[in-house]
Amino acid sequence: AQDANVDVNGNLISVVINSGSSQGPADDRRIKPDITGNGTGLYSTNSTNDTSYTTLTGTSMSGPNVMGTLALLQQYYNQTNGKFMRAATLKGLACHTADDAGKVGPDANFGWGLLNAKAAANTITNNGLNSWISEEILSQGQTFTMNVQSVVGVPLIASITWTDIPGVANTGILNDPTPALVNDLDIRVTQANDTFFPWRLQSDADLNALRDGDNNVDNVEIVK
Repeated sequence: AQDANVDVNGNLISVVINSGSSQGPADDRRIKPDITGNGTGLYSTNSTNDTSYTTLTGTSMSGPNVMGTLALLQQYYNQTNGKFMRAATLKGLACHTADDAGKVGPDANFGWGLLNAKAAANTITNNGLNSWISEEILSQGQTFTMNVQSVVGVPLIASITWTDIPGVANTGILNDPTPALVNDLDIRVTQANDTFFPWRLQSDADLNALRDGDNNVDNVEIVK
């Protein structure tokens, strides 16, 4: 993305995607990219000599920006809990706390949105108070259920993320819509007779994402 416009408290006002940024989704409509980071006009090291710096733009900038942030979040989680997060937990935390950008919900330009290190760190700080980070193990066909109490006026966000095993490799079929997902987990939030489903992209990724059924292609699912 380009430089974000934020207020004095770090809340996102607006952000524009870099015009050179690649777009998703994957052929089976998985949400790609996963996350967006600032990669426009960043001051970084250069290969001219051992002490040279320059200003660069591209995923070679946004990638290290995001990864460095995630490494700091891992360090903070370890300091707080005495252990590191699993890879899926870290990915889920980043997507769960990202600032929505572009179309409402996930889209094929920003993914789940702009990485928000402050929101992610606060989620770690408040774990067990007004947030809940839990690493569970499910057997085939098993269901995990938990009861939560939401606060009036505060949006309830729930998500699951897991590291899937490798699926069947695409041998060259162009735009193959067959889901690559092997282990299909689903998350639903229920309140009385109402059921809330996770976001998923439509077959036309230029259209707004839907929340009208289970997501059977992504291994990051967010109900928001």
